[in-house]
Amino acid sequence: MELLLVLTAIGLTGLLGAVRLAMRSRAEAVRLRAINNALESRVAERTRSLRQALDAAGDQALALADVNRARADFLAGMNHALRTPLNAVIGFSDLLTRNAEHEPLTHKQARAVAEIRVAGTRVLGLIDRILDFADIEARPVAVSVTRIDPLLIVRQVVEALRVQAAEAGVILQAPAASPGYTLAADPERLRQILTNLVSNAIDHNKRGGTVLIEVRRAGDSMTVAVHDDGPGIAPERMADLFQPFCRLLPGADRQQPDEHAAIGVGLAVAHRLAEAMGGTLTAASTLGEGSSFTLTLPLAMAASRAASGSVDEVGEAIDLSALTVLYIEDNAANITLMRHVMSALGPSLHVAETGRAGVALARDLRPDVILLDIHLPDVDGFEVKARLVDDALTRDLPVVALTAGSGPAEARRGHDMGFAAWLTKPLDIALLTTTLQQVAGAGPPPLRRQAA
Repeated sequence: MELLLVLTAIGLTGLLGAVRLAMRSRAEAVRLRAINNALESRVAERTRSLRQALDAAGDQALALADVNRARADFLAGMNHALRTPLNAVIGFSDLLTRNAEHEPLTHKQARAVAEIRVAGTRVLGLIDRILDFADIEARPVAVSVTRIDPLLIVRQVVEALRVQAAEAGVILQAPAASPGYTLAADPERLRQILTNLVSNAIDHNKRGGTVLIEVRRAGDSMTVAVHDDGPGIAPERMADLFQPFCRLLPGADRQQPDEHAAIGVGLAVAHRLAEAMGGTLTAASTLGEGSSFTLTLPLAMAASRAASGSVDEVGEAIDLSALTVLYIEDNAANITLMRHVMSALGPSLHVAETGRAGVALARDLRPDVILLDIHLPDVDGFEVKARLVDDALTRDLPVVALTAGSGPAEARRGHDMGFAAWLTKPLDIALLTTTLQQVAGAGPPPLRRQAA
């Protein structure tokens, strides 16, 4: 009996324990379910938040893309809008200077024309620097590396900046012409870099100072150094020298008016272009003694003669008065300027003010050279070029772009489409002259083509 009671007690105790365990398990299950529900709710809330954040990021990306497109459109429009009147300002001032022998100017008039030319060139330089920086900021730097003669590019830059140096009272010294080595570089980008460096050296020099350009070989590379003996740069400014909008202050001994003030993007542009071509741009300066900027680029190959391919290399001189030129342009001031320029240079000029009229006139006239604006009111210059190529009568006519659009993308597209040359406004009369010489010299004799 006692054994039975013991066994009953044990059974009841086990049953009670099982009931307690079941109740604890049920409570734990309820607790776990509540935790799981809370976790699922939190995950769902986080998922909704992430989805909302992704949607917002997508909207922001689309808005940013719209802003970038709007900025690109604005800059392209500003470039064209500013270059078009500058074409008349610089072009007519050049024309007055070139015609001074036949139509003499008084001393005051000559001085006024020179001031107009210098001011126009300065504005053009500011436009170029701002647009270069905006283009580099908006997209990866595009370069087209080829073999070039650095001395040729240096001399071209020096000649282009002699007026600026003379106006500032600065002596500009270029390296002597000599057989050298060929660089692996983009000629237009190299010209941009050197223009920025030499222009800065002139602007931040002292009156009576000197800007010296040196070209030297350094192992498998070549260096182009620009030295000035201006006031120099403070050591604390050197670290930020190639940052955008770092403005170098002119020396205290150089009374520089506000229009000479730097906008602080030229060196940043030059630095990024040097890196894009696999090179480096470094600076050294001593206060009170001057500064040096050294561009280092890879050497392409040894050369016993200068690289070819420059518009400065013209063979037998062409009699420009024997040429017939078709100018396709819609701006009245530009047309008037070109009439004066061609009257001075000698070619017979015909004008079409729309792309369609230009194509029709090219078929009838078959000119020796076509000068083509890209931004026309009906069809753009690229379409005009394509239509000329599609026609057997006009496909071989050399077409030279003369446009206010100076972007590298447009220039590359023009090169790919077979433009004979790509000139940008404002018009450089000397460059136009050598281009006409080169383009006409590369084709059949002018009168022979018209008679064919």
